[in-house]
Amino acid sequence: MKNRISSQTFDNYTTLSQSAKNWDIHCAYQLVSHALKGENHVITLPSMQLSYSAREGGFMHRAISPEDAISIAVVLSCEGIASFDRMKLQEGDIVFFDDAKALHFMSREKIEVAIVSLPNSKNAALSSLVHSAIGRYMKDENSRLTQLLQQTLQNFTQEGSISDLNVMEDEILEMLQSLFTTQVLETPRLTKGEHISFDILEKVYGHMDGKINIKTLAQEYAVSGHTLQTSFKALFGFTPKRFFRLLKLNHVYYDLKNADAQSSSVSKIAQKWGFTHMGRFSLYYKELFGENPSVTLKRALKKTENMTSECASRKEEM
Repeated sequence: MKNRISSQTFDNYTTLSQSAKNWDIHCAYQLVSHALKGENHVITLPSMQLSYSAREGGFMHRAISPEDAISIAVVLSCEGIASFDRMKLQEGDIVFFDDAKALHFMSREKIEVAIVSLPNSKNAALSSLVHSAIGRYMKDENSRLTQLLQQTLQNFTQEGSISDLNVMEDEILEMLQSLFTTQVLETPRLTKGEHISFDILEKVYGHMDGKINIKTLAQEYAVSGHTLQTSFKALFGFTPKRFFRLLKLNHVYYDLKNADAQSSSVSKIAQKWGFTHMGRFSLYYKELFGENPSVTLKRALKKTENMTSECASRKEEM
């Protein structure tokens, strides 16, 4: 049954993307130096895919689930601040989504998630339930789903533990259907400031090369600067100024990796993303990526993953 499971550790954006079978992962931002470290396991059942992801934390990216599929995710463990779309995640949360749009997934600390994905056509009744639950969540009371999915992974990683695959799949389907009869769907609870913080993230996300003025944004959304500060820290673990600086640093990093070292310069690329004080910029950059920006530029590759076209395509000022 080894061909039914694939496992891979990763420590960068490229291997992260390669390890997430059938998922479209893009715009990966590391918010701390170890952010893109972790491991993925993918199990293929007759008509179902199980994905297990363990992350060190300190990252944000957008993901689209497998095409023409519904997905149910359960948070196996969560050590701190995490969010999915507009939901703050905690251990035991079960969330629902499909491939209709890309969703933000962010975690400040370590997190483990298991995801069940199956075709819309597999089970019409379950598909309808999942679609009606998108945007809400439920709790995994008594860890029923958590234990079943963890046991399934353990069965595949231990020799001689595999039972009939169809039986395994049916057990998971029965568990998912029973959750809708025994658990209550809940609507995410966010403060006004947290709702506005998500609005601001969406607004700024495609304008990362524009000027971001936190005071102006607070005035535009009629919220105090203090509320904006506390809301961003509650959602992302950083003040808005530092959070957007970290995102901009990631764009500098990807541009440096893709630059022509002979014709480009660190200062030109840094200024493109709004950094004008080169001394402070270099300190911020080295703290996040563990090397000076000039080192990144010297080993630049002509063809690597580039965030610019998908993640900050618009050029107008904020």
